Amino acid sequence: MPGIRMIWLALMLQLAGFVGVVGGLLSRLDGATPAHAVFVGAGAFSGTLLLLLAAASFIERR
Repeated sequence: MPGIRMIWLALMLQLAGFVGVVGGLLSRLDGATPAHAVFVGAGAFSGTLLLLLAAASFIERR
């Protein structure tokens, strides 16, 4: 069972990383400075990861 949790965690990190990169790139294309685009990407990454971890915790408890 712990091996499956690690696979799910790796998938969650990949998805959150993808969302963060896309968010940062879209922000940069919109005209944001590079530093601001990094902050937008980091916010998208952390928000996505928190949402995925909360959903995984909810599903695991059921």
